[in-house]
Amino acid sequence: MKTVNVDKLNLALLLFSFVLACFLPFELFLFGYAVLGPLHYLTETNWIRDKNYFVVNPNWKFLVLTAAIIYSLPFVFNLSFFFQFNEYSIIQFLTVGLVKYTNGLLFFILISAILSVFYKTYKALLISFLVTLFVSFWIYNTTTYALLFGLLLPTIIHVYLFTILFMLYGVKKNTNTFGIINIILIIALPLSLLFLDTDLFNYSFSQTVKDNYVNNRFHSLNANLAKLFGVYADLKFFFYEKVDLKIQIFITFAYIYHYLNWFSKTTIIGWHKQLTAKKGIVITSIWVLIVCSYLYSYRLGLILSIFLSIIHVMLEFPLNVITIKSLFTRKK
Repeated sequence: MKTVNVDKLNLALLLFSFVLACFLPFELFLFGYAVLGPLHYLTETNWIRDKNYFVVNPNWKFLVLTAAIIYSLPFVFNLSFFFQFNEYSIIQFLTVGLVKYTNGLLFFILISAILSVFYKTYKALLISFLVTLFVSFWIYNTTTYALLFGLLLPTIIHVYLFTILFMLYGVKKNTNTFGIINIILIIALPLSLLFLDTDLFNYSFSQTVKDNYVNNRFHSLNANLAKLFGVYADLKFFFYEKVDLKIQIFITFAYIYHYLNWFSKTTIIGWHKQLTAKKGIVITSIWVLIVCSYLYSYRLGLILSIFLSIIHVMLEFPLNVITIKSLFTRKK
């Protein structure tokens, strides 16, 4: 499929994602996160692996693997099975104490990704480790540090801002009218929420939807965005307040389009070309297992997929760095 046709498809996907997010802000997010999300993680991770992780240092992947495992441990040990062992200090640390270090993990992988794109030596990894320690020491307890690296980087920055950067890179590489329109739309559609009257949709969310959203702490992103935008003085979240609904529509739109945009670019970046029959079976099997887990228990599905989610975010950092660098490089 030609680039211009892919951009036409993405125009439709942008409008589709936004309209559907307006009608089903919470339901669509929960569905997309459970069904589209894991398939996106698996296929993109496979593609990044085939591209040698976009780094010069081939051992960088082991650093990411270790960081992703550590990041996932608190989620795993929060399974109900481990509740019977809560009196043990090691379980308490793995479920609660370890969480406060995960922000530093993301920051460390980001810095190491920047250096590993350009340097093969282990000196680059050592420098990134020292930079992380130094910066974290000074700003570790600040709200900005926790908000930026603990919450926004793996969520809105990843699914929305980096998606915009990829779209800008695509237009720079192959300029066409539809590509430019799409960039305008992905920015303008969320802004149009300022003028949208949510009473038009007469929302009524089931208790299951509300429980799944809150019990899995998805609402933390809503509350922090509301505070960041100056809506509330502190962290608050309501299902039926107009401003909270608009924030949720934005979140759902960002996530759903992020997933659909990835699948629409199959012929452009060719991420499907390295999918052998064996890889296809493995990816499909894992995806089906995770989706079935979500159907059985949304919490179980989230815990089983958190490793795939965070490792694909980390592995994408070098590509993000290269994309930003390319945007500021003159086209030859």
